[in-house]
Amino acid sequence: MKYLIFLISLITVFTTQAQSSIAIAPQPVKISADIPDTTIYLARYFGNKLFYADTTESKNGSFQFEGNKHRGGLYAIILPNGKPFDIILDNEEIDIHINNVEEPIPTLEVKKSINNKLFFDYMNYMAQKRIESKPIGTKMNLPETTDKQKEKYKAQLSQINDDVVKMQQDIIINHADKFVGIMLGMTIDKKLPEHPRDEEGNITDSNFVYNYYMQHYWDNVNLKDYRTVNTPVFHNKLDKFFGKSGVMLLPDSVFYYTQDLINKTDIMDQNNKVFQYIVHHVTNKYETSQIMGMDKVFYLMAKNYYCFPNNVAYWMTPENTKKVCERADKIAPTIVGGPSFPIILPDSTEKNWISTYDIEAEYTVLYFWDPECGHCKKITPKLDTLYDKKFKERNVEVYAIGKATGADFDKWKAFIVKYDLSFINVGITPTVYKAATDSTDNQKGLSILLREHTTLQSLNYADTWDVYSTPRIFILDKDKKIVYKQVSIGQLELIIDKLTGHEEDEKLFPLDDPENGDNPPSE
Repeated sequence: MKYLIFLISLITVFTTQAQSSIAIAPQPVKISADIPDTTIYLARYFGNKLFYADTTESKNGSFQFEGNKHRGGLYAIILPNGKPFDIILDNEEIDIHINNVEEPIPTLEVKKSINNKLFFDYMNYMAQKRIESKPIGTKMNLPETTDKQKEKYKAQLSQINDDVVKMQQDIIINHADKFVGIMLGMTIDKKLPEHPRDEEGNITDSNFVYNYYMQHYWDNVNLKDYRTVNTPVFHNKLDKFFGKSGVMLLPDSVFYYTQDLINKTDIMDQNNKVFQYIVHHVTNKYETSQIMGMDKVFYLMAKNYYCFPNNVAYWMTPENTKKVCERADKIAPTIVGGPSFPIILPDSTEKNWISTYDIEAEYTVLYFWDPECGHCKKITPKLDTLYDKKFKERNVEVYAIGKATGADFDKWKAFIVKYDLSFINVGITPTVYKAATDSTDNQKGLSILLREHTTLQSLNYADTWDVYSTPRIFILDKDKKIVYKQVSIGQLELIIDKLTGHEEDEKLFPLDDPENGDNPPSE
């Protein structure tokens, strides 16, 4: 399923690109330059990606696109030398002459188009200011530079920054209806206030700045304007919001702020792709996230926007929607913070049936492994060492589910004996497997198993617990809620030490040893 949402988006993101009745760019887009007669391509930005938009032919050093065919936003013209040349289309006639296709922006002349005149003037201005600031920064960082000289250089850099901000503000304020003003506005971050303090200078609200930041982050962005999404600037701002400097990495917080953001868009306007982009971006980001527990965001997004009865992702095909919802259902039983499905399986004697919910422990470690898995062969003895030297005395139990079906049964038992594994070892043994799969007598054996011993979820534990590779480690609390999942042996030791008040204890399997870190590719 990895990258499923991203792959689906490449197929479906424009399948519902309805022809809007919005009046958009009815004037021609004319470009002249010293180029041969050839095919010229126009690409449209959708977030930070470019998609094919149009084709034309250059003749006698000029070419033209029909502006009325395209929605307002940032586009890229692919010049014959292969270099993309960004240009704004926004309901106005455009006439641009490029003097040097190898350096188009510094050498072009905008004959018609307010958007592009402001856009290219701004880019050239920024380039000039970077040139001015570079030697100043170099001088300021020289070892021989005195404090007095540093203050002078800081003041010069500050003045350059003020000049840039002034130009930005002039464009944003005076051309708020133009796409160039909209695009630049999205680059401006709100100035953060100071923390409130009492009379003695102590901070009275440690969350004040964070809450202000979250409440005002999108102040300069009109999420109801369909043009907003047609620039990488929007993608970058969205990515930052859901990045390290934005929303706290807690699934419920991420989903809360996602809903708040979505509610600022025109949800059911299929000509406005802002809603679509946000939903897709967040769903994909957290479906593929490597941060433990954040797949809950994917689950919440799927259930609230893709799956019946809340299926408002109108850009998705029924087939792809089904795949997303099936994946959401698949991970549902293993969401961190949720209750765990009980596992009831027999030990190696095939007589004693043990349920996870019968284990009276402060924490229970679920360990899925395979005696033939190379990494399992290294990890399992280490887990037994942790159990013997740390976990057992702290009322932490290990419930190990081994691959014990068919020929693996003897290998599984031999491994248990060889390493004298002292924690709970269970599996789907040959007798259980035969009873569960015997098609005779209307599956009488399965009926007996389900009535007297176990559950279908237990017999299908790999599917229930989404165990697509081994080893896999989960940690349950005393109420059998999932508190951690898919941790390495080194992480397991750190977590259990911390949870049981032994955070400072010596680590038997430190994380600085690569073998104790993240699990390698599945086997």
